[in-house]
Amino acid sequence: MERKNFGLTEASFGQMVLNLKANDTRFFQQVFLVQFKETLNYVKREYGANHEDAYDATMDALLEFRKRFVDGKLQYGNLRFLFTKMSTQMYLRNKKRQQLTHEDLETLREIADDHVEAQVPKSFRMAWRSLGANCKQLLTQHYYGAMQLTEIARELSKSPATVRKQKERCIKKIKDLMLETS
Repeated sequence: MERKNFGLTEASFGQMVLNLKANDTRFFQQVFLVQFKETLNYVKREYGANHEDAYDATMDALLEFRKRFVDGKLQYGNLRFLFTKMSTQMYLRNKKRQQLTHEDLETLREIADDHVEAQVPKSFRMAWRSLGANCKQLLTQHYYGAMQLTEIARELSKSPATVRKQKERCIKKIKDLMLETS
């Protein structure tokens, strides 16, 4: 039994993919739920993740793994390594999102600070308060978090063009709001 492919032969791998395309997940569950626990423990051990964060990342990877099988994007190979790598990347990406959220809060606290507040135009502060949460997050990630639009698009599972248009709409919205308050 070859451990790197969860004990799957190339033929059983092909059958599993066919089953998944027919929405029959029994064999997939049987094979990958065993790996799920091992990978969950790996993320907790190697990255110091708490159970909930490791679970979320491993589940996200499992769902993405299934999708890639159905879409024909995965081939027989070192599946165990790939699944573990995807889980750790999901964990690190989720952790980065949490840090950005923390940074967002810090930025907003700074704006509320008397010293900084005096330097930020009142029209901007009022416009920012009226701006929607999605726009706030996008603009904060891009300008304060120094994230490229392609990175943000990947995180949101959107095309870079869509995120670029959303950023343009958000900037227009904040400008319009600033004009309304001045």
